[in-house]
Amino acid sequence: MKNFFLIIGLFSIIGCANPKKLHKMMDKLPEATAKECDQRFPIKETTDTLTVTDTALVKAYEEEYFRVLLMLNDLMNKGCDTIIKEKIKEVIKTLPAKTTTKVVVRTQESTAKLEVLKNDCNKTITSLSQINTQNVIKIHGLELDNGKLKTRNRWMWLIIICLTVFSFRRQIAKLIIK
Repeated sequence: MKNFFLIIGLFSIIGCANPKKLHKMMDKLPEATAKECDQRFPIKETTDTLTVTDTALVKAYEEEYFRVLLMLNDLMNKGCDTIIKEKIKEVIKTLPAKTTTKVVVRTQESTAKLEVLKNDCNKTITSLSQINTQNVIKIHGLELDNGKLKTRNRWMWLIIICLTVFSFRRQIAKLIIK
């Protein structure tokens, strides 16, 4: 039983794939690698369609239509031939419709590059946050040391003043008694 676990542990250590092995496997099987990358990181493609209408041409068509319509009304009021009326109606019906131009804009987004950039940003953010926490710890330590130094400085000045008063006590006593 001990040998069984030893053999399984040995196979698991030998079978591990390090980055060099993975790169060699990717070089040997580029089609499979490309297919895997395509499945994991597809290229997102978006299509936008813009419709542009030529307003100058449309206005010209409308003006022409109204002129023909006025001519038709004049002819109908004069009581002309029905054949002419039918021909004019056909001309009005066959006027070209509004001209539109479609512009298709395609954008492609490489999700693999996006994932790589996200991972780099996350690594940078974690390293910066670690550096920030180290700096905050250092600042707190320096603040504590500064507080200790301030108290030591106060005690030192108190001792200096006391020693000065003690050394000049006779002169101070003569000044007070007089």
